[in-house]
Amino acid sequence: MGVYRRFAGDSLPSFVTTNTNERRAIFSSADACRLLLQLVYEVGIKLLAFAIMPDHVHLIVSAASADELSRAMQLLQGRFARRYNELSGRTGAVWQSRYHEHALRSEAALLRAIEYVHHNPVVAGLASDPEAYAWSSANRLCTTDLAEYLGQAEA
Repeated sequence: MGVYRRFAGDSLPSFVTTNTNERRAIFSSADACRLLLQLVYEVGIKLLAFAIMPDHVHLIVSAASADELSRAMQLLQGRFARRYNELSGRTGAVWQSRYHEHALRSEAALLRAIEYVHHNPVVAGLASDPEAYAWSSANRLCTTDLAEYLGQAEA
């Protein structure tokens, strides 16, 4: 496998995990999953891989800076909470107060993170294999920016 210049710069991809408030299984709803994916693209970060679990979300994303990632997550969580509450007739917090993020500093780290994200539904007993889970980038019906991201980063 080649080495991508992307990992030598400042804008490293990030592995983000965010949990729903009180670990409610709001993403058992296909409508909630669709809304979340729509909003990921609306806030303008590149989505490299994902798995939407019933009570939490794993995203591997690319943002130009830590500030851009922070702002995008603030927008994503805020917009999702507002629209989800409107559509479901609920009020109150949708997300836990913090999300967890760490930079992926090498191609190997990126590939390990993608593998972890894709296998998470299998480990949780939601699917027999990663490709069978509807709300994951392992499912070939779901699209991401991974090929474009890696293509732009090649030397």
